[in-house]
Amino acid sequence: MERKRKKFERRSRLTADQRAEFARERRALVGKLLTQDGFAGALVIEHVRGSQYLLKLPDGTEVYASHKKQRTLPDGALSQGGWKLWEERS
Repeated sequence: MERKRKKFERRSRLTADQRAEFARERRALVGKLLTQDGFAGALVIEHVRGSQYLLKLPDGTEVYASHKKQRTLPDGALSQGGWKLWEERS
């Protein structure tokens, strides 16, 4: 009998160099102003965990948002796309 494929195949593990590079990218976002539509002028205050960040909007309110890297943007354009407000799920 043929073995069934798992619904989600496992990805290969990150190397130590990859983990360090991704951590540097997350730290580099702190203090940056965002230019993405809907977030323009927001300041990245803090990296919380994983893809979650604390942002200060232009009106002064602080919100949590998540960031997903965009493959379509050039390198270094992390402030231009991939941001969305953090959803509270119950």
